[in-house]
Amino acid sequence: MSSTSTAGGGSRGTRRVAGSQSTGSGGASLPRVVGGEWTKLATLRSTWVLVLVVLVLGIGVATLSGWGVSQALEAAETSGQVPPGGPPGGFQTGPTGQLVPILSSTSLAALLLAVLGGLAVTGEYATGTITATLTAVPRRWPVLAAKALVLLVLAGVVALVVSFAALLLGASFFPEDVRVGLGDDGVLGAVLANAAGMVALALLGLGVGAVLRSTAGTITLLVALVFVAPPLLPVFGVDWLTTASEHTPVSAALSFAQLDGSAPYGSTAAVLVLVGWAVVPLVAGLVLLQRRDA
Repeated sequence: MSSTSTAGGGSRGTRRVAGSQSTGSGGASLPRVVGGEWTKLATLRSTWVLVLVVLVLGIGVATLSGWGVSQALEAAETSGQVPPGGPPGGFQTGPTGQLVPILSSTSLAALLLAVLGGLAVTGEYATGTITATLTAVPRRWPVLAAKALVLLVLAGVVALVVSFAALLLGASFFPEDVRVGLGDDGVLGAVLANAAGMVALALLGLGVGAVLRSTAGTITLLVALVFVAPPLLPVFGVDWLTTASEHTPVSAALSFAQLDGSAPYGSTAAVLVLVGWAVVPLVAGLVLLQRRDA
């Protein structure tokens, strides 16, 4: 999907951008590079297909998750296994106790945002249009900076829509006595943190794409980081591996939703984890972009 779209819209878009950004020996200014990167990203059909899939999956799965939790709550109350208003085993208690299952159901959508970030780089390497881009911007660092800024805005808007819709629709199935809302303590922060985690994954994908320059390799590594490593690492019974599994972007974002104090670390540490996952791969990608041939 992405390679076909990139080959069509990407190459034409990059040639137009290269012609408009070139300003002689001085290269292109950052605002012009940002505009060019937005043009390239926005003219790709694969971009909007992925955005649509992120919205449908993120909101849809969260809605189904909310319905499933509500059914479990009603069944447990009917059978008398828990007091009325209390959740079945495995869920937190209280009106805000259902935040984790709702917000965690957006992790697949977050992974797709990371794939979108990776494609913003690897698509150009796949079609060879990266040469035209770097010819128009010989200093190179503005290219990755512009891609990051454009992705930050696009992913930020999508992540906010998914996170707020997931809460509102997912919680709409709950009984009144356990229904969670934005007015409850800590809920707004948890929703914003979930959106921040999705954006961090998108920037992670961009950085990984810049490092690997391979679409297949980027997607494989992202899947391993998001879905494979977190449940697998604790199986080995090694303390530092278990700790590492708790410091993934998804885990850091969900720590804000664990309002009963069960989070493995505080909000400050969670913010640092999210920033680290977003920034470190970008810095590595920038260093390699500066040193390697196109």
